Amino acid sequence: MLAPGDTVWLRHLQRRRIGLVVPFQAVADLGDAVLLWAPADNAAWHFTLPDGRGMGEVPLPEWSASDRIPVPHTIDHGVLSWHPRERDYSIRWFFRPDGTFFRWYANLEAPPALWRHGDLTGLDTTDWDLDVVVEPDRGWRWKDEELFATRLTMPEAYWADDEDRVRRAGQEVIALAEAGKFPFDGTWRDFRPDPAWPPLPRELPPGWDRIQT
Repeated sequence: MLAPGDTVWLRHLQRRRIGLVVPFQAVADLGDAVLLWAPADNAAWHFTLPDGRGMGEVPLPEWSASDRIPVPHTIDHGVLSWHPRERDYSIRWFFRPDGTFFRWYANLEAPPALWRHGDLTGLDTTDWDLDVVVEPDRGWRWKDEELFATRLTMPEAYWADDEDRVRRAGQEVIALAEAGKFPFDGTWRDFRPDPAWPPLPRELPPGWDRIQT
């Protein structure tokens, strides 16, 4: 079980290589989902090849076959992230630094795998690139359709292999948004973290890159 305030390392995997690492604070284990929080100015890590080229600068087959190094950056908005255990997406509430909610973001991805190793706790998923952005009035739009379509033409190197499954997940999110149903019904738009929670790490801990088997 996760305790409120515990650090959970969210990792996006790409063919068993890591493409993103973000530390979150556990808000609650809801049984059928995990709820996480990261404040504005939180540390996160994207990846590059050792020569400094990022994913957008490298042909996908080369990227998928190459070792990578973590590069730190900061996230300029707060993120409340809901990860249902049996859905092909997570939903993120975005908050300005003053705590004002300004958007939902539906990340289409594989169902989460929660893991523990020593004193580390993590949540792994595979990000499928195609996403749905939902505004406060529940207007929505697809994001990264062209990128998703292009990468699907390289199945030997891509980490998404079922276009229909990904689009079904997006359509499920869109239907919920249009109907104003949870998670788009106003729930958690006024979320505030517990000020007693410890700060999140700003350095990667030993074991952050251990791939679970």
